[in-house]
Amino acid sequence: MELNELISIWQSGDAQLENSLKINKKLLKEVSISKIKSYLVEFKLSNIIEIFVNSVFMIFLMNFIVNHFLVLKYLIPSVVLYIIIAGSLGLNIYKLVLFYRINVESSVIQTQKNIERLKFFEILDKNALYIIIPIFSTAFLIVMAKAILNFDLYQFGNWLIIFTAGSFVIALVIVFVLKKFPNRNLQKAATFLKEVTDMEHDK
Repeated sequence: MELNELISIWQSGDAQLENSLKINKKLLKEVSISKIKSYLVEFKLSNIIEIFVNSVFMIFLMNFIVNHFLVLKYLIPSVVLYIIIAGSLGLNIYKLVLFYRINVESSVIQTQKNIERLKFFEILDKNALYIIIPIFSTAFLIVMAKAILNFDLYQFGNWLIIFTAGSFVIALVIVFVLKKFPNRNLQKAATFLKEVTDMEHDK
């Protein structure tokens, strides 16, 4: 067999091996992304539900604000609620964007960054509850009592103060429990991605 024939066979074998490696790497990435997204299905659904609920509630609040624009005792709590809901809605949308950015086209580093951002926002959400729960619950009661029952809760001023203080205590308990039991699926997704990355580096 001539030397040029041997070289041709050798180069052909190299090309086939390279193509095989590329295909295997692509398949590994597709399977890995699919696995990661399976861990985040519950996260995706909860954000979609929150977006729907928050959007409907924002429409209700807009109408309430317009109808009570000149009554400060109702305008202030309704605007506070609107700001909280709008912030929550924006965060839900951004988290969904991060979820959909986790795909085969994204680099491993970018996927890791997206998952780390999701973990960061999970911690941020929990810590925000210290303030949001007492403020939201009090403002919510005032607005809903007026909107549904046409009842003025301000006549129970002392009770409202006690209720707000009690809500803060409840917030402490809720955040403690949430931190004690973090989102396991989000952690599993991050751990799985790290294992895949380490495995690729070891090759």
